[in-house]
Amino acid sequence: MERGMIQHEIVPIDLVKSYSNIPERGIDYRLNKLYKKEVYWRQRDPYLGFIMNYTGYDILALNAIVKADVLEALGPSIGVGKEADVFQAVSPDETVVAVKFHRLGRTSFRDTRRKREYIADRRHISWLYQSRLAAENEYRALQLMHEVGVKVPKPIHQNRHVIVMEFIEGVQLSTIISLEEPEVFLEDILENARLTYGAGVIHTDLSEYNVLIDTEGEIWIIDWPQYISTKHKNAEETLRRDIGNVVNFFQRKHETEMTVEEALEFVKKGND
Repeated sequence: MERGMIQHEIVPIDLVKSYSNIPERGIDYRLNKLYKKEVYWRQRDPYLGFIMNYTGYDILALNAIVKADVLEALGPSIGVGKEADVFQAVSPDETVVAVKFHRLGRTSFRDTRRKREYIADRRHISWLYQSRLAAENEYRALQLMHEVGVKVPKPIHQNRHVIVMEFIEGVQLSTIISLEEPEVFLEDILENARLTYGAGVIHTDLSEYNVLIDTEGEIWIIDWPQYISTKHKNAEETLRRDIGNVVNFFQRKHETEMTVEEALEFVKKGND
């Protein structure tokens, strides 16, 4: 089913049989067993076909990650967003990690196509495959950002639509009522944006909702699946929007005085 869904919205039974190389009676038995476990949807009209759902995709990814000796146990949910769910988990050496399941499809398909370059030219693409591409994209971004010193969770492993990364015990900047030295936090975010820009990357969704502050008062920048290159045709506009989101938030909520133009000059200083 997974292979078939790359090219088919509904995977025909004949294709499942040809890919699986299992005798027909064995296929029927397995399909019925999996259907009872609700890991796929079935359609009988105009032909018998199947659509794997996120439960099935989660199982495939988790099975591969466990076999890779990356995860020992999955724990509680620590975040539910429009396009991803995040869980706490434990690795075989008992390290607490975060596991992010990309789940595109909670927003409109058209909007997803418009925002994400890596799917723009594909005629058919399932939500599951979009989620896999988003995870691959974010994992690459985290690897690059970690290498250049941007404060991001350390990437550990990626399989299909799932990323395993360092667990950060913190809260969203948006939820914090007051900061003793808001200017310091703003400068820290802008310094990370400067390092990001210097590495040839723009976050594209930078805001108070994608910045965490941990128990030590350190800032962390999260959610990178939509990043673009600084050579992108809309790079200047996107960077201005990102920086404007942060600066305007601090002006509005914490009464800082730095302007968007001053912040942009700082971020681009030495990088242009």
